[in-house]
Amino acid sequence: MTAIIMNRFNRAIAGLLLLLAGPQLWAQPSLHNSYWNIHFRQDGTMSRLLTLSHGTWDSVSLAKNDHSGVSWYVNQNGVRQPIRLARYAQNAYDGNFKGIRVGLRYGLNDDKLIIKAVATNTTGQVFRPEKLGLDMGISHYMSAYPQWDAIYFPTMLRCEKTHFWGYMMSPDGRLLGLASPDPVASWSLNYNFGYGDRQVFFWGHRIYSMNLDLLNTAPLPDRHPQDLTRLAPGETRRWTIVLVAVSAPNRVQPVLSRICQAPMIQLKQTTLEPGKTFTIFADHNQGHALRVFSPSGRTWRLRPIRSWADRDEFLFDPGTVAGVYTLVATSHHRITEAKVTIRKPWGWYLRAARDAALQDTQKASYNCESWYGFYSAYLAQQYYPDRRKRQQTDERFGKVIGLMYDTVAGRPLAMTNASRIQNTSTTIGILVDKYRAEGQGSDLILAKKLADRVILQAQSTDGAYRNGKTHYTSVIYIAKSILELAAAEKERGRTDTAWYAAYLRHLRSAKKAVDQLMLGIGAIATEGESTFEDGMVSCTALQIADFALLQDDPKDRARYAQMAEAYLTAHRCLTQLIVPDSRQRNGTLRFWEAQYDVMMGDNMMSSPHGWSAWRAYATYYLYLLTGKEDYLLQTMNAVGTCVQMIDARTGHLRWAFVVDPYVNTVQSCENFPNTGADTYNANQFKAQEGRTRPRIIGEEYVDMVAGWFHANSSDNDVHEIFKCMEEVALGKAYIFERADGGLLAYNCRVVKKGDRLSVTSVDDRLSRIHLNLKNRYILKIAGWPQQTSGPGMTWVSKNKADPVLKKQPAHPRKESTS
Repeated sequence: MTAIIMNRFNRAIAGLLLLLAGPQLWAQPSLHNSYWNIHFRQDGTMSRLLTLSHGTWDSVSLAKNDHSGVSWYVNQNGVRQPIRLARYAQNAYDGNFKGIRVGLRYGLNDDKLIIKAVATNTTGQVFRPEKLGLDMGISHYMSAYPQWDAIYFPTMLRCEKTHFWGYMMSPDGRLLGLASPDPVASWSLNYNFGYGDRQVFFWGHRIYSMNLDLLNTAPLPDRHPQDLTRLAPGETRRWTIVLVAVSAPNRVQPVLSRICQAPMIQLKQTTLEPGKTFTIFADHNQGHALRVFSPSGRTWRLRPIRSWADRDEFLFDPGTVAGVYTLVATSHHRITEAKVTIRKPWGWYLRAARDAALQDTQKASYNCESWYGFYSAYLAQQYYPDRRKRQQTDERFGKVIGLMYDTVAGRPLAMTNASRIQNTSTTIGILVDKYRAEGQGSDLILAKKLADRVILQAQSTDGAYRNGKTHYTSVIYIAKSILELAAAEKERGRTDTAWYAAYLRHLRSAKKAVDQLMLGIGAIATEGESTFEDGMVSCTALQIADFALLQDDPKDRARYAQMAEAYLTAHRCLTQLIVPDSRQRNGTLRFWEAQYDVMMGDNMMSSPHGWSAWRAYATYYLYLLTGKEDYLLQTMNAVGTCVQMIDARTGHLRWAFVVDPYVNTVQSCENFPNTGADTYNANQFKAQEGRTRPRIIGEEYVDMVAGWFHANSSDNDVHEIFKCMEEVALGKAYIFERADGGLLAYNCRVVKKGDRLSVTSVDDRLSRIHLNLKNRYILKIAGWPQQTSGPGMTWVSKNKADPVLKKQPAHPRKESTS
C-alpha cells in the first residue's frame, strides 16, 4: 500500500512540474533524429511517423480510431477494451485498467525506435486476461491502387521462447523490422469487418493493424513462451520493443539478431528429398549449440563446420526418414527454433491426393473450389492408372458436371456459373486432364465449347476476361486454363485442321488477355473487396510468364518476363521468404477464406493455402525464362512446403496451415437443412447460421470439411497444390551449376567426375531433366541414352523423340485393378 501511495505522489509531482513548465511542453510532443521523425498525441498514440528508408523519408501510414497506436488494450471474454493513457513526462505515458497499471516510454537509438512497455498488477488478485497487449498502430489497410503500394503488410511475425522478431513490408519494397529482446506471449491481427449484419457477417479482405500480445492465455504453440498468461499481485513485467528500417528481406535476420542478442537460423532450402543434406546458418555470436529433434524422437547435436565473427555454418544429414525435423539454436541463454522437412517421393503425394479427392466429396456449387479435387484424380490417373479409382472418379465427375453444365450445348445451367467464369475455366482445365488420362475426344470437344463461350461472353475489347465489368483474368487464371486447352488442341491439330483452327483461336484469345495484364497493376482487379490480393498478383505473374515461354522471339520473351518479375517483386510482401519453418516457407499469405472453406467463424492467416501454388508456377516459369538460382530455390521450397498438406505419416489431407498463434473462434459442426452432396449448392452459409463448436486454432494444420459438410465449402482448393506439383516437379529433375562449379540438384543426386555427370533419382516417373550449366558435360543416367549438354539451359528427355515441352505429356501405362 505504501508503494502505491508513493507512486501516486510521484505522478502528482510530475504532473505539477509539467504545468509549471508552461504551454511549450504541452504542445504536440515529438521525437526525431537522423532516422526518425515521430509526432504523438497527448494519449501517446502516434499522429505521424516518418522513417529513413532507402535514403529517403518514408511516411508510414498509421491506423485510425480504435486502432491508433501504439496503445494498450485488454481482451476478456471476447470483448476488446482499449486502455487510455495520459502523458505525464517527456515521451512517457501511463494508464490504468481496473488496477492494472500500464505505461509506454519512447526513445531513439540511432536507426532504432525504442518502445518500452511496462505492466504492474496493483490489485490483490491474480490478473488472467485472454490478452493484454499493444496495438502497434501501423496501418496494414490496403484498399486500392496506388494507395496500397506504400502500405506495410505484416509479412512475418514470430515468437520464440526468449524473444520476438518479424517484419512488415510494402509492395514497393520498403521494410520495417520489429523485434523484442524480451519474451512476447503471442501476436494477433485486427481483421476488418466485411459485410452483412453484426450477427451473421463475412469478414473482409483487409487488415487494420497488428498487435503484440504481451500476455496471452493458453494454449499457445510450443515454441512460444508458456508462462506469460498472468500477472500476480504486485508483479511488474517489462518489455522493450524495437522498430528499425531494413534494406531487404535477407537482411532481416542479421539486423534483428543483434537487437535481440539471439541466434537466428537461416535456411536456403527447407524441404529436400531423402539422402540430401541441409546447410544451416546461425547468426550472432560464435559458438552456438545446435540440436536437432527428429519426428521419431532421435536427437543430434551439431558442430559448426566453419565460423565467422557473427555466424556459424552447420551441415545436417537427416537420412531417409520422411517428416519434419526441429532445429534448436542456443546462444547466451537465447533460444531460436527452425524446422526442415524430408519429403516423400512426389508420386506418393499425388496418389494420396487422388484418394483424398474421392473421400472429400467433390460437389456442384457456384464455387469451383468445391470440385477442384478432380484435378488430382485425373492427373494421378495419367501417371498411376487404376481402373477402380478411375470409375469412381468418372461417376462423381459425371454427376457434378451434369448439375452445372449442358454438356451437349456446352453452356452453364446456372446463372452463377455463367457469370463466375473461373468456374468454367477450371472445368476446362479438368476436362483437358481427363482427356489426357482417358483419351476421350468428347472431353476435349466439351472443353473447346466451354472456352468458346467464355471468349464470346466474357472477353472485352481490351482483351480482359470479365464478370460483368469486373476484371477476372486473374481470378484463378483464366488465360492459363485456355492455354492448357490450346496445348492439347495443337497436338490434335497436327493431323486435323479444325483442331488447329481451334488452337489458333484460343491462343489469340489468351494473348489478348495477357497483353492487357501487361498494362500493370492499375489495370487489373479481383473479385470481392478490393485489396492488394495474393492471387490477383500471383496469377497475373504466372500467366504472363507462362505465355512468355511460348514466345520464339527473345525480345518478346524478355519483355513478358520482365513484367512478370515486376509483379512478383511487389508480391514479396505477401510471401514467407525467410521464415525458418518448412511448414510455411514460400507460402503466400491469405486470411479471409477459412470462413468459406472450412466454415470457421473468424479470419485467420493461412500459409500455405491451396492458392500458394500460384506463386510457385510463377517462380518456376521465371526460372525457365531467366535461369536465376533464387527462382529455383523458391519454387522447390514452395512445392515442398505445400505438399506437406498431406501428412507424411498417415497420408491424411489437410486444408491449410494457419499461421496465427491464437484464434478463439467457432466452426460449423453439422450440415445445414435442405443441403445435399448430390445437389447444386447455390448458398454460401456462414458458420454462425447453424450449430457450431468452439475452436482455438494456433499455428497448425486445419482439417478438411468437404467429406461430411454438404453445402458450399471451398476446401478442395487445396488440390491446386498437386496440380502445380505435377507440372513443376513430378517426373522432372533440375541441375544448376554455380559459378564456382558447385552443383545444386533437385529430385536427383549428381556425382561430377571431370566432364561427366552421373545422375540417379528415386522418382519412379523421372522422364526429363532441366540443365542450367556453365560448362559442357556428358550425362550418364541409368536407363537413358547418353547425352552431352551445356553450357546454357535446356531440357533433356529419357525419350529423345519427346518434344521439348514446358509440361511433360503423360506416358500411357497399364491400369491397376486395385
